[in-house]
Amino acid sequence: MITNIIEEITSDRALEKYSNRNRLLKEAVSYVGHPKQSTSEPDKIFLRLNPLSSNGALLEFKTEDVVFAENIETVANKDGETFQIFKIWIRIGSVGIKLEQFSV
Repeated sequence: MITNIIEEITSDRALEKYSNRNRLLKEAVSYVGHPKQSTSEPDKIFLRLNPLSSNGALLEFKTEDVVFAENIETVANKDGETFQIFKIWIRIGSVGIKLEQFSV
């Protein structure tokens, strides 16, 4: 298991430093959740929007579209399992995929 997803997805390149928040808001959109790198496709990242829910939605992005990331907090479920919550900034114009569970 990857302990620090941000270090992993940026091993080949450095994330941009955004000292000007207005510039970041013009260039990217933020999503908050628990990130995890795809095991079958290392150039993709999954973001679980609600890691404490058993049926929360997943967002999939290419790691090259992540322009900035902020560690927000660490949360724990009732079993003591912890999840790091990040705000991931995705470049405007990028294509993402939303995966949602539903009953048939």
